[in-house]
Amino acid sequence: MKTAVTGATGTQGGAVVRALLASGKAVRAIVRDRHSPASMALKRIGAEIAEADLDDADSLHIALRGADALFSVQLAPGVDPDIERRQARILMDAARGAGIRHVVHSSVSNTGAFDNMAGWAEGRWERNYWESKRDAEDHVRHADFPTYSILRPAFMMDNFAIPKAQWMFPDLFEGKILTAIEPETPMVLIAAEDIGRVVAAAIVDPDRFGGRTIELAGDLLTLPRIASILTELKGMMVRARTLDPATLVERGQHAGWVQSQQWMNVVNYPARPADMEALGIAPTRFTDWVARHADQIFPPSRNDIS
Repeated sequence: MKTAVTGATGTQGGAVVRALLASGKAVRAIVRDRHSPASMALKRIGAEIAEADLDDADSLHIALRGADALFSVQLAPGVDPDIERRQARILMDAARGAGIRHVVHSSVSNTGAFDNMAGWAEGRWERNYWESKRDAEDHVRHADFPTYSILRPAFMMDNFAIPKAQWMFPDLFEGKILTAIEPETPMVLIAAEDIGRVVAAAIVDPDRFGGRTIELAGDLLTLPRIASILTELKGMMVRARTLDPATLVERGQHAGWVQSQQWMNVVNYPARPADMEALGIAPTRFTDWVARHADQIFPPSRNDIS
């Protein structure tokens, strides 16, 4: 069996490629540029490389030909409000035409209940973000594959590492975590490598995972506790502070990211580690993840993050 992986040079897709290869499965990494350093790195560890554009049905059909399973992930809507739902539709159409039998799609925790969450009716949260996630999931469900699985991961631990930490937690390198998240609000965390492990398990055992929608989390920790774990790692004091949302935006944090921080205070992700444990997969705890990724959180030199 060969699994095609979209987003293969990204955080989730890369983790899926590595998990599948570790389980002895053949992998075809779908990339935009086969000659990029990230693509070449995947080739070196044993992935087959196929070049395609998620907006180009013909290129996807060629890239998917001969694969049995597919890991699906798209960019969340941003400047282009329809990019996720459009690319999900094009990808599912191409996958069906190429004879894919099992699709594992990555969405986000809480997608199934967003229209009932506090503040939704008042328009407090970004409607298109959640509606886009729902629509992408629906494209998978309604494509008539023999088997599909939908994963809903929470906030990725990898956001505390380079390169994402540079814009999500830009003050971390000076020992500060500045957000609008209240000290008592738990961050619901998942390691990208755990997403990869669940995808690999689903590909190996489609009978157990087929037709399921699975929330994914590995740990729940407040930011003060996260700061203390990072302090222990670095040997340098790391402090978490809650600032006014407007102040954070004025300091340069993206307004959408700041709104997500406020959303965590009010709604938050429903995923829990017990969801993974019920699958027979031990979730990665943040302390263990930090120990393995120390150099990506606090690089030895500031030159390493430029």
